[in-house]
Amino acid sequence: MRFAILLESQEGLTWPQLSNAAEHGERLGLDGVYVSDHYAPVDITNPRDVLPAWMGIAVLAATTSTIRIGPLVSPITFRHPVDLAQQAIALDVLTGARIDLGMGAGWHEDEHVRFGRAFPVAGERVSRLEESLEVVTRLWRQTDVTWEGRFFTLREATVLPRPVTVDPPIILGGSGPRMLGLAARYAKEWNCFYKSVDEVVQMQSVMDDACRSIGRDPAALARSLMTPLVIGRGEEDLSRCIDRHREVFPGLPATPGEWRASGFLGGTLEEVRRQVGRLTAAGVERLIFEFNDVEDVCALELVADELSNLDT
Repeated sequence: MRFAILLESQEGLTWPQLSNAAEHGERLGLDGVYVSDHYAPVDITNPRDVLPAWMGIAVLAATTSTIRIGPLVSPITFRHPVDLAQQAIALDVLTGARIDLGMGAGWHEDEHVRFGRAFPVAGERVSRLEESLEVVTRLWRQTDVTWEGRFFTLREATVLPRPVTVDPPIILGGSGPRMLGLAARYAKEWNCFYKSVDEVVQMQSVMDDACRSIGRDPAALARSLMTPLVIGRGEEDLSRCIDRHREVFPGLPATPGEWRASGFLGGTLEEVRRQVGRLTAAGVERLIFEFNDVEDVCALELVADELSNLDT
């Protein structure tokens, strides 16, 4: 099992916190540091500062040397696929193939309305995502691309310089049939997020079927889970950890008992070891911890210290 962190860049994250988290993550041997891509906090009435995602990714590219970086995820309602392809390819070259490109259909309607962005119905957003994935994939793999879809058109388009990575390092989430189908077709990694351990385990066979339906070897699609970093050596540590997460997202379970009842990954070290063992056996290869308490370096150190034991 490999471990990475997600920084919620719209929840008051500062430039020093971004740099410090990346520095600690790299020092501790984590696999990646990712940022969310929003214009406003999830609670849009909350006056928190917002760090621009792609500018943050560029900073990470310039200040790190080993960890993978990228957005989790950039919504296609905010980002044109040509812009995404150009930025990701440039960073692929700059970092020596350390960029991951998380893409999504967009979900936060109030955010779109506030910032004047169109928010089509769900089916159209997924269709736009599908075309965006096709555009990014073609521009990544080919030169002089001519292609026409319902939403996007290319005429002899080439992005230079050419990428280092052969195939686009796309990460997709989602659990509905269309999203699973897109992940099977386009993604290098499928990411479950905010799912219980039981749900993640059960969904692996559904994704396997989606891959087989298009002739893809299920083993060729990497699997990951994004979940809050809730871990402690005992109950008191665990309670404090949950409280800190709830300062960012109050809707999270409020107590260790409620957390356990939710089925989310998290708990004492012994509990997390057992959960990670189940996920590993099911084929999950990475845990991407939502690092809501960005000052809690001890939590990262705790994970790193237990890396050799968490998947046993």
